[in-house]
Parts: sequence; structure tokens; C-alpha cells
Amino acid sequence: MEEKYNWLGTVSAPQEYPMEIYKGAIVADDFTYGFDAIWGTQNTGWGNEGGTMSVETEKMDLPHQLEFTWYSLVEKKFYTGKWDLNKDKIKNLFEEGFVDQDTHKKTTYTSFIVGLAPKGKVVLWAKGPGNQKEIGAFQAHDTLISKEKAYTNAQYMFNEGFADRMLKDPSYKTFKPEIREKIEKEGYPAESIYETYRERFNWKPVVILPEGSEWLDFGFTNYNGEQENLFERSLKDDTYKERAIPKFCGFYWRDKNKNRYAVWIDSFDEKEIFELFQKIGNKEKIDLTIKVNDDNTQVSVSLITEKGEFPVTKAKIRLSRKID
Repeated sequence: MEEKYNWLGTVSAPQEYPMEIYKGAIVADDFTYGFDAIWGTQNTGWGNEGGTMSVETEKMDLPHQLEFTWYSLVEKKFYTGKWDLNKDKIKNLFEEGFVDQDTHKKTTYTSFIVGLAPKGKVVLWAKGPGNQKEIGAFQAHDTLISKEKAYTNAQYMFNEGFADRMLKDPSYKTFKPEIREKIEKEGYPAESIYETYRERFNWKPVVILPEGSEWLDFGFTNYNGEQENLFERSLKDDTYKERAIPKFCGFYWRDKNKNRYAVWIDSFDEKEIFELFQKIGNKEKIDLTIKVNDDNTQVSVSLITEKGEFPVTKAKIRLSRKID
């Protein structure tokens, strides 16, 4: 008998590409986690969790199918699809689990995130504390849904000018002010970028600290929505892995006097970091190297390979001392 798990479902969509949920489901043998128009507009950011709905069932089988229909506001199109999931991959992920950095106990994933992107691209992730893994990527097809055939709670999607109001009227607060400003200045991102985000390179994090310091942990999120949290054994055992390009990261360390410090790379410059990784290519082993100077006041970042060093100059970096 297969083990059952507690899990919930949620939806992710790019901040620049709001998606309106029409209907959907994450399907297991004994349970279906459903979505409909009550979930509304989603654009929390690619790979980020949206809202969740609690369920009465305590533990469920792992899902084997995903189906989804949604309205892409920017494209003014409905997309739909139904896909079989790799249940063995999901089972192995949940059984393997990971150690929670806060509790120092083995745990596993607790939710599934359905990512909806332009051109009908769909990604499914499994998420747990400090960790997120891609389960699979799928392709939906566009479809026509008429107001006459739509169910009652979804009728609002067919009101004249609905998409334009959601996209252009600031009173609806569809976009954060900085996202709206960026769209007005630069336009919408290339619709293909969410597939580009999935490209993987052979890299690992490397931190160079002043003499006598101890590296404590390293957490990072990649552009493809995956997330890792390395500490203790996982940090010591970490090696080169096929990973997507990092979006942001942070780590703690102690100096020789046991003072604790933190560095946060709040964001890489997307254009710069992609150009650097793509220039090196996915055949090389890459050290994402972060070096702290001798008095713990400055940080430099570079990609280092056998071919040489490639400085990262445009990342937004914060360094601070922590009081325990």
C-alpha cells in the first residue's frame, strides 16, 4: 500500500502576465484538488505560491494527473489541457524529502504549485520548507469558450473590456506599481522567456571567507522556480548539479570571533547573469563564487570555470552583521 501525504495546491503566474483561473484539478486516486473562478486573477510571480484552499481530507494519495483551463489576460486567450504526471518521480521526491533547516528533522513536500505562462506553457512544482523542485513542464492548447456556455461564476471574464480594465486600470491593483512602471517603459517580457528560464547549467555555490571563518548555510532560488536550502551535511556534500540560473541567494557565516554575518544577493541583473552563464555554456563546471573581504565589509561575485573568471557586477547585494 502506497504511503499517503498531506498536500495542498496553488497557482503561480508571472507578475507581468496575469492569468484568470477558469477551472482545473490536481487529480489523485482518492482525491481531486479543484480550482475554479473563485481563485480569481493570479500573478504572484513565477514559481511563487498563490492562495491555497484547505481540504478536509487529512492524507491523500499522490497525484497522477493535472488538468487546467485559464484565461491569459495579456493574450486575451483561453488555454486548456490535461496531462498525465510522472507519479514515480513524484513518489521518489516525497519519499526522499529533505532536512528542514529550522527543525533539523527530515520532512517532505507539502504543496503542488501549478505555473501558468504565456503561449499555454505549464510547469508543476513540488514545494516544501526551503525547497522547491520542478516535476514537469507541459503544453496547453488555446480554446474557445463562449459566455453562453461558461458557468455562472465565470461569467465576469466575458464582460466587455474585462481584460483591458484589469491590465490598464490602476484601481484594480493587478500589478504592483514597480511592475506596472516596468511594463509601461519596456513592454511585456518575451513570451518565450519562461521556457528559457528552464535551461540548466552545471554549477555549485562557493563562498570564500576571511581566515578562521565558518560558512553556515546557503539558500537560493533559481529563475525556473526551483529552490534549495543547503546547510550542515547538505552544504558539505554539495557538488556540481544541473541547475537553472540563480535569481537570488543568501548565506550566513561566523568570523573567527564567532560574530555572525549575512549576505543577501536580493537580485541578479537578469540580462547580465544570463549572458554570463550562456557565454560559458552548459558543458563547463561553474563555481558561483562569492568572496567576502578580510574585514567582512565588502563582497564580490563571479563565475569561475577552467576557462577563467567572469565578474558579476550588477547584482544588488546586502551585507550585515547579525546579533544572536
